[in-house]
Amino acid sequence: MNIQEYISSGIVESYVLGLAEDSERTAFEQMCTLHAEVRAARDAFELSLEQQALSAAVAPPVTLRQNILQQLAAETVPESNSITPVVQMRPIRRSPVPMAMRYVAAAAVVLLVASAGLNIYYFNKYRDYSQRYDQLLAQQTELAKNNNAMQTRMGNYEQTIKGLTNPYMAKITMEGKDVPNNGSPDPRSLATVLWDTRSKDVYLMVNNLPMPETGKQYQLWAIVDNQPVDAGMLDMSYGHMMVKMKNIPRAQLFAITLEQRGGSSTPKGPMYVMGKV
Repeated sequence: MNIQEYISSGIVESYVLGLAEDSERTAFEQMCTLHAEVRAARDAFELSLEQQALSAAVAPPVTLRQNILQQLAAETVPESNSITPVVQMRPIRRSPVPMAMRYVAAAAVVLLVASAGLNIYYFNKYRDYSQRYDQLLAQQTELAKNNNAMQTRMGNYEQTIKGLTNPYMAKITMEGKDVPNNGSPDPRSLATVLWDTRSKDVYLMVNNLPMPETGKQYQLWAIVDNQPVDAGMLDMSYGHMMVKMKNIPRAQLFAITLEQRGGSSTPKGPMYVMGKV
């Protein structure tokens, strides 16, 4: 087994995810020491896991600052620039007010001012807590969504490990260097087809394919009696995970071409990898 076959065997994913046995871990660490390609594959897979974890980080809404500024602006009372005219008032004789009534009026004014102040204070508190509740509710919703996405990814990784260790799964390695005629646009391209010999279900795992340009998508083909049969489109967002493709009862070859997004009935784009069954 050469270095590329060793890397494509699934040992990198098993080691990083902690699923490898002690003997496999020891052998893998020795291979990392001896071969830079193995170290690079291990670092690349660890980096992809780290990027997926970072992508789940929750950032504050970008509109939060603008919303606060708008609310503050709406609460600001503009000062009046109008000038109150001076009116000459004639003195009016009023009957004297009893001293007790003055005390009662003063107390009423004090209570009214205190009540208004408390109402403003508790209203501001209510509004502050209401805004905090809305923010926490939005963050909880975002965290739940990110958690569901992470659970889905972990389930896909577990499925990948099970597929790699399934004794009934035939493994077909597709390499860029095996593409005939003009060759692959990227000879370093590498992908693996796992073919269930019982159910005839086909699974695809990308080891190394360049990211397609906008409007393009990779398509898997099964070559049956020298005729290409569509085996499904590839979503690059799944990375190194095993993705289920179309059921193929029999085939002599598997290949991947780059087509227009949505796929083609027959291969039209360049072939990146090919592998014999």
